[in-house]
Amino acid sequence: MKLLAPDTVVAERFAIREVLGAGGMGAVYRAQQTALGRDVALKVIHSAAAQNQHSRDRFFREARLLASLKHPGIVEIYDFGEHDDTLFLAMELLEGQSLRGLVDEDLPRLDVALALHVARQLAEVLVATEAAGLVHRDLKPENIMLEGDLEYPRVVVVDFGLAFTGSAEDERVRRLTREGVVSGTPDYMSPEQARGAIDVTPASDIYALGVLFFELLTNEVPFYGDTATLLARHLFVQPPRLRDVEPPLIVPGALDDLVNRMLAKDATRRPSAEHVRDVLLGLDPEDDPRVSPVSKGSRSVGRAARMLSAPPTMDGAQRLAPAKTHRLVWIGPVDDHVELTIAAHGFALVGADSDDDGGLPAADAVFVQDGSPGLVAELVRHGRPVIADGERGDIDRLRALLQAGAAEVVMRPIDPADVARKAARAIRKAR
Repeated sequence: MKLLAPDTVVAERFAIREVLGAGGMGAVYRAQQTALGRDVALKVIHSAAAQNQHSRDRFFREARLLASLKHPGIVEIYDFGEHDDTLFLAMELLEGQSLRGLVDEDLPRLDVALALHVARQLAEVLVATEAAGLVHRDLKPENIMLEGDLEYPRVVVVDFGLAFTGSAEDERVRRLTREGVVSGTPDYMSPEQARGAIDVTPASDIYALGVLFFELLTNEVPFYGDTATLLARHLFVQPPRLRDVEPPLIVPGALDDLVNRMLAKDATRRPSAEHVRDVLLGLDPEDDPRVSPVSKGSRSVGRAARMLSAPPTMDGAQRLAPAKTHRLVWIGPVDDHVELTIAAHGFALVGADSDDDGGLPAADAVFVQDGSPGLVAELVRHGRPVIADGERGDIDRLRALLQAGAAEVVMRPIDPADVARKAARAIRKAR
């Protein structure tokens, strides 16, 4: 894909400044809205995808959905349209980082107060989307941005490309659902999504928020496994309780109960977004855990809120132990940035040219850049998790890589930190 050069003017009103990110469908730029002199995030779909009617429909659908939502926790849209052979969407420019930058297996656990702050704002967003009759369907850390002071950041949900109102034509929704199952991560999928159901409701977003909240507090998702195993576990296996995680976690029993109800297999048994928000507002992590907190409306949350999910331990109860150093085979170009980033995430790079094990060195995981599905299948036979890469939107390659046995797939352009996180997750799943 050819990127737009700096100073290129789109639709006679947006001047390109720099690239913020790129994928198979297009790119996102920092641009200036010349008439107003303000910076925006300009999402541009490149010409090849813009000529595909399904891609065009999905793009304009996202634009209309975003334009209909006015909420501080939802990215604001300013403008959208078509320019030459490309499509563009001008959005609020968010200065911050994705939630994934703070929540992952190789990072320290978040402070419970910060986890509650993030979850409360996400619940507020779901109250708004539920009132509008919308279902996001793809809530995950990568689609959540944090702005401002990280002690009390503004939490913003982005990427409504898979959202729908339930009023769309059945066939189009079915296609989008299939794409969501194939191209999205299954870690946050509700049981009904795992079944491929078309008529998902706001309860699906509640389930995803339950997974997210579990991860916010523990740095782990409730279920692990390959794609098929994950979907089966969402469908049939009861999630772990917060009180059972290691190292022990101290949270009010009401919070443990709330997350467990959010993860109910039966969508009708999950609480509403409004109820989730109200319970979270009634929890204060600074209170003595033996004292029942009082909600915003001065209503007691109940006896369960006075109970600990685990007995207190010494200082490290809220933190993870330092990550063990893993060995990662990296098949592809390696520069200083790659090496330093991988090392910072607890991995030692191992050259692929050594011959400790039938042509592949001893290591905990393997990353292969631009590898064919055949090569991935060959590497999988060595018994280590294999991470591959692909273009966002290239469903055929993604399907082939997963069928070949790839444990995880990272999207291009390759971020070494993303590779490290996926490798750590794959190693954990392999256990």
